[in-house]
Amino acid sequence: MKKIFALILVALVVIPACKENKPSITFGESGTKVLSDTTYFLTEAEIPEADYRGILVEDLTGVKCIACPNAADAAKAIKDNSANNPVVILGLYPTGFRSLTFPFTGYLDPTTDIAQDIGSNIYGFASLPAGGINRVVFDGETSRNIEFASWANRANSYDGEKSIVNMNLSVKETSSSTFELKGEFSFTDDAAAEPFVTIFLLENNIVHPQYYSGGTDNEYSHQHVVRFGYTPYNGNKLLSDNTVTATRGLYVRKGWEIDIPADVNIDEASLAVFINYNDDENREVIQCTEVKLK
Repeated sequence: MKKIFALILVALVVIPACKENKPSITFGESGTKVLSDTTYFLTEAEIPEADYRGILVEDLTGVKCIACPNAADAAKAIKDNSANNPVVILGLYPTGFRSLTFPFTGYLDPTTDIAQDIGSNIYGFASLPAGGINRVVFDGETSRNIEFASWANRANSYDGEKSIVNMNLSVKETSSSTFELKGEFSFTDDAAAEPFVTIFLLENNIVHPQYYSGGTDNEYSHQHVVRFGYTPYNGNKLLSDNTVTATRGLYVRKGWEIDIPADVNIDEASLAVFINYNDDENREVIQCTEVKLK
């Protein structure tokens, strides 16, 4: 009997610890319900090969900004020309610079407080267009906010780089305006700081007049427009257990309930999800991806 008890005790010590929190019945900081939350550590043999690192391009823009279509073209070129690394573009229309961002009469207002928060708190912008790559201050730069003509060069510096965290996402429609987002996050290396997860709703092909160098394009099609945030602009903590650290082998599985605003065309909508740091000096995005709703 003592021998059997000893074997059971050894098994309990060897099996990796698993932490599963019961699905939330309350709403989080952003009003988005967390449906499931599980964390545990993979064995060394279970850790997957690292995926290519994603590149997040944040394009702060406006509908009455003459140079802004050029920045949009620069962002698109990065996505079109990336051979290995996935590229996610955020079209961010801040509420500030009203003379540049305020919508034309009778059209959808693409401006959001989230865009304003990102512009003010991440990029410290003073004009449009603005933005940057992966929320990084690159060597030779004094700010995360860099000229859009330099975006491609900075994005190219990540070519072929592998990520320290893999993301696998899926969405399931549960009603005409509600989806369930499931995410699996596997760390293939140690994180430099506490990881946060950020989730935004994007919409493509929004027709809205746009100033450009030749005048006004009344049929301009706006892409990657950030319409809504299911987390704050700088994310929510990925790990709900403060005793767990994001080191190699950590596995996190989460699910969220995603409600789509009534004025969003679901057929043109997608979710941008990224993992980022949130320290005062380090806001780096370490992985990102985009998943279509339909």
